[in-house]
Amino acid sequence: MTRYSFEDYNEYNVLKIPLTLILVNLYLVKHFLIFVLPMISTIPVLVKFAHEQFSIALLLSSIPAALVIVGMVRRVPNTRSRIIGLIWRKGRFLLLSSLVLEISFIALYVVLGLKKFNEVSLMFVYIDVVLIIFLVRSQRVRDVFTEFPEKEVKGNV
Repeated sequence: MTRYSFEDYNEYNVLKIPLTLILVNLYLVKHFLIFVLPMISTIPVLVKFAHEQFSIALLLSSIPAALVIVGMVRRVPNTRSRIIGLIWRKGRFLLLSSLVLEISFIALYVVLGLKKFNEVSLMFVYIDVVLIIFLVRSQRVRDVFTEFPEKEVKGNV
């Protein structure tokens, strides 16, 4: 019995990336947005929020998720880079590592007294835990990360 329907596959005959996985990735690169927010916003409340929430360590925790986004964009046949295929195959691990790093850095900042544990930190930790559970339990996510489009072989015409 097949687990997925015909509509679940894209034109390259691999599972489509589900919207939930795209949203998880966008959530995980939020620290890049927080980093650039003071540069692009003239709204004082947003600039203040960005300055309160930004840290280099949290920005670094977004790098594995940013790699997965690159893999999502380059998930097409004839991708010449083996690195993209490796990033894609390790995508679930990279997303989980982003989440664990973020929780760890938040906890470290609180323990060292560098930041106070506030509502925003609580919200980030809560969402991170929910996403860890989702990434660990979802068979669809596992299956999506095992498939990468094969290189197209040009035949003689």
